[in-house]
Parts: sequence; C-alpha cells; structure tokens
Amino acid sequence: MDKEYVPCCAADALRRIRQIPINGIMTGITMLDESIAAIRNQNLTSDVEIRTALMKKIKVYNYVPPGVEEAYAIAIMEEYRKQGAEKNG
Repeated sequence: MDKEYVPCCAADALRRIRQIPINGIMTGITMLDESIAAIRNQNLTSDVEIRTALMKKIKVYNYVPPGVEEAYAIAIMEEYRKQGAEKNG
C-alpha cells in the first residue's frame, strides 16, 4: 500500500470523505479521490481490471455491504470516469 495515501489519523481520514450517490442515496466514501488516483497510476486498461482494483482499494477504507456491492462498483466507476474526463477536458 502506498504510504502517501494512508491517513495519519482518524481525523485525517474524516477529512478525506467524499459523498457520491449510490442507489440514489448520498453515501460517504473515505479515500475515494486518493484511491482513484492510485488506481489511475497503475495504468490498467480494461474496465474489469480497473473496477476490481478500485473496489479492492475502496474496501480497505470502507465497509461495503454485500447486497449493494454492485451499486458501489457502478458509482465508483462513474466517479473514476468523471475524474478522467475532467483531466482530459
């Protein structure tokens, strides 16, 4: 795990929460931007690889209920794509 993406304390982790809609409900995701940046730096090419890596990273910092794992994956991939579009355009 990259040390630059590890929060130093609980307060730092709280400052790194961003809300995104998951199944229409605003949900706080800890370390979302840092996780996306870390996966983007891996230069993965397929959506399946990206999605798997993102979910693995997100689960380090967040509890993802098994019944909504697919919804989390969809929402997080959407954020990944948005950030890529913002950087390119």
